[in-house]
Amino acid sequence: MKEYHTYENGLKYKPDYKWPKEGSQRDCPKCDGILEIVEKNKAYYGKPWWCFSCQWQFSEEDLDEKNSSKR
Repeated sequence: MKEYHTYENGLKYKPDYKWPKEGSQRDCPKCDGILEIVEKNKAYYGKPWWCFSCQWQFSEEDLDEKNSSKR
């Protein structure tokens, strides 16, 4: 039987996303829906913005990049 290893604290591919201020609002660049801010929690490894409509995650960097490319 092969041995396997699990990571006790999980894996974080980009550990320090810039988190938006509480009450911030953004629109989804994919579907123009309203994005939700995910609660900041040290057990959560995803991006801070979530679009319920298209099921996509975004970081502040992603949104800034999308906005600058629209200009």
